[in-house]
Amino acid sequence: MVSKKYTVLTVLLLTLGVASYAQTAAWDWKDSSVVPVKSITQYNEFLQNKNPFPAKPRNAWEFSVGGGMSTITGDQSSKLGIGGTLSLRKALNNIFSYRLNYYGSLNYGGNGETYDYYGRPSYETPPISSVRNEKYKNTSHNFALDLVASLNTFSNYRGDPTSNLYVFAGVGIGFSGTKVEPVGSSTYIYEYHIPQTQLLAEKGHQLAFTTFDLGLGYAYKINKKFNIGIEERITSPVKHVNYLTGFNSQTGTKNIYYLTALKLNFNLF
Repeated sequence: MVSKKYTVLTVLLLTLGVASYAQTAAWDWKDSSVVPVKSITQYNEFLQNKNPFPAKPRNAWEFSVGGGMSTITGDQSSKLGIGGTLSLRKALNNIFSYRLNYYGSLNYGGNGETYDYYGRPSYETPPISSVRNEKYKNTSHNFALDLVASLNTFSNYRGDPTSNLYVFAGVGIGFSGTKVEPVGSSTYIYEYHIPQTQLLAEKGHQLAFTTFDLGLGYAYKINKKFNIGIEERITSPVKHVNYLTGFNSQTGTKNIYYLTALKLNFNLF
């Protein structure tokens, strides 16, 4: 499953590379519409050769929409799911910016078989104590605030770089609902092993938890209002959460989200 994910990721990176060589983009330093009012003096002095440095362009909001592949680690076998993201980003300076995010995912996994504690299928060796790898469906919604650091924009007067390699980290909150297929049934029901203290009372079957996330991305500018990018996000609950994949143990492997997304980014002047 992991190898398939990174094969697709490689294809997306190659596609992005082809697009970057096929486009040319940069803001026009003569365009006064992108210069903030407080920098207009520097802009005029640069045009008159009185200042060696051009004015920095206006700091715009960036709106992003994206979609891609999602997975969840855990004690159950996982399949490739789908995920989507929306975000708003605002720069603090040439290096750092903050970003408001929503990202959701739909994930599947499990094979419905029962194993003993040595990992042998129950029909091969009668298990002394067995664990069922239940089929599951998980739907999650996450909201986060990220701090983003651009790695190739350190110079204040570099002009307008056409690419942006960045890393990010943040905190947020997640809402998740998991359905499992019990033994002898073909109907999915909500996971019944989650402690009631961890559920949202008003929702009944929704698990809520705080999260921290980190990741990296690359974006390439197509023109002054649009760029395309690819991003890898890793999201982990702050506390030990083990119910996203339908596993019925509080001591099993911690569940962690992975989202690889192709993103379309729009500058809102």
